[in-house]
Amino acid sequence: MQKSLTPRYIVIAIIFAWAVYALLPTWQYQNMSDREREELRTLGELEKTESRIIRQGLDLKGGMYILLETDIPLLVSNLASMKDDRLESLIEESKKISIAQKQDFISVFEGKVRDDGIKLSRYYHEYGASLDQIISSLNEEANDAINRVLEILQNRVDQFGVSEPTIQKQGKHRIVVELAGIQDSERARSLLQSTALLEFYLVKNISVTNEIIAQLDNILKDDEIYVNTIKKEAEDLIETNNQNLEELVETKSTDESTTVSELFGDVQTSEDNPNTSQNSTEDIFPETPFSSFLSAIPGDMGIEEKNLYAFKKLLNNDKVKSTLKNTNGQFLLSQQAEAIVTNSPEKYYRLYYLEKEPELTGGIVEEARADLGSLGGGSAGQPVVSLSMNSEGSRTWSRVTGANIGERIAIVLDKKVHMAPSIREKIPGGRTQIEGFANLNEAKDLAIILRAGALPAPVNIIDERTVGPSLGADSISQGTQAVLIGLVSVLFFMLIYYKLAGTVADFALVWNILLVLAVLASLQATLTLPGIAGLILTVGMSIDANVIIFERIREELRKGKTPKAAIDSGYDRALTTIIDANVTTLIASLVLYQFGTGPIKGFATVLFWGILISMFTAVFITRTIFNAYVNSKSLTKLSI
Repeated sequence: MQKSLTPRYIVIAIIFAWAVYALLPTWQYQNMSDREREELRTLGELEKTESRIIRQGLDLKGGMYILLETDIPLLVSNLASMKDDRLESLIEESKKISIAQKQDFISVFEGKVRDDGIKLSRYYHEYGASLDQIISSLNEEANDAINRVLEILQNRVDQFGVSEPTIQKQGKHRIVVELAGIQDSERARSLLQSTALLEFYLVKNISVTNEIIAQLDNILKDDEIYVNTIKKEAEDLIETNNQNLEELVETKSTDESTTVSELFGDVQTSEDNPNTSQNSTEDIFPETPFSSFLSAIPGDMGIEEKNLYAFKKLLNNDKVKSTLKNTNGQFLLSQQAEAIVTNSPEKYYRLYYLEKEPELTGGIVEEARADLGSLGGGSAGQPVVSLSMNSEGSRTWSRVTGANIGERIAIVLDKKVHMAPSIREKIPGGRTQIEGFANLNEAKDLAIILRAGALPAPVNIIDERTVGPSLGADSISQGTQAVLIGLVSVLFFMLIYYKLAGTVADFALVWNILLVLAVLASLQATLTLPGIAGLILTVGMSIDANVIIFERIREELRKGKTPKAAIDSGYDRALTTIIDANVTTLIASLVLYQFGTGPIKGFATVLFWGILISMFTAVFITRTIFNAYVNSKSLTKLSI
């Protein structure tokens, strides 16, 4: 008989060894100090360790909850093959109505088109000739865009290294994102919202740039209405010279005119600054409204940070926009402001005058990799992103760099100039580097975005919540306490009520919990509060199976059977009942897993595996223990 139990012992030993192996990384990780984790990160081993642990969800670990909305009006605008003020006005009006009345934008847009009698095929001829065809195509594009956004966000977050993120669609155009363990909200926002529009523009030469600046000065100076508005605003400003720029912008946010403060920064009176002569309206408004913004900085021209809002408002002047359109050029700013003088409070954005159309776009990028610059180069030890282009991009890049040696080319990401190096030589092979990152994380994020792809439509954050790690720690503490209280209560009940048999059941229950946790670790699952609830439910389900078996054994003992016969008969009779009782719950857990999301899916996962394992421990492990005990002694009575 002992020989017949050997295979059972082997199976139990193998399962136990696997459970220890599966849970060991989690135990080691939880006992690591921050310093030890950082050392593993440096060695490149931390990700491997984290891939083998039971991860904690947003409600346990803390993190970010973000609700995004796809900008469908902007998508519809971008899909137009031709644009004019009439179309843009129609889109803007439809947007306002859809927000105010909480209606679908495209439906509102269709109604406005019908009311105004606009021939939409003029702007969307690629999508059909009739209005119905175009609207149907726009709806398809919008639905396709949200699905692509979901896929791209999933790819980005996966590469970002978040434990089991939740990314799901809510309604027609909204997406819910939950990022467990992420506390750097700015980095997360940038990663989720960036459209990753990478473009390469040639920088216009200095003579052309000076010419357009002079032209814009004359246009703005000759705008009498504009000048009169400036003068009036200046008079008001002198009376309230202590009001800072932010306050001015806020109080005048509904005013379409441009103030002197907005144009030239804070205005100081002669009493505040003895070196200034700005005592009159004529002195405040310069003869060169545009170029007065510009400051000479090393290698470029710059805009002082405090005047950024004003300068952007100036570029939106209708005459300025018309002039730039006719000259086939555009002004773009650097990605961030920089201090030209060390420790100086003044920061400047670099300003570039570029060609209107890009030489090539980010669609040609095949691979983007973040790393530290190699030794011997100008970027040694500095974060860089290495780009590898496809065959088409390589040919274009080789042609552009070969034809423009000595010129500058701007690397533009989402309409912000990241850098504008000079072309020293022809670059064949389609390989280049982007430099100038603040840290390696910034370079990695750009590489992730470029690899994952560009968003087909911009997304806006409409709701954001951060769950702090302290709140997560409280949830873990309370959840652990609930599991322990439930477990200890059940253990004592089984021990008191079923005596020796209760001890066997308690042993199987501990096994059950360990095996469930081992399975979760192997699946790289994320444990949430609903998951802990599923674990507690599993404890109850496991004991339920043992109770059924023990009651059947008691019935057989009352019939006068020997302990061995009673055990064999009890397990045989209980098996069908246990399977029937648990299969229905298994089906329910599968349905929850299939149609549930986030925490519901976590609950279903724990419940499903908990039920399967509870059936195994109740039927296999406890029976093995009983058989081993009965065979080792000649029992005439069983304590149950």
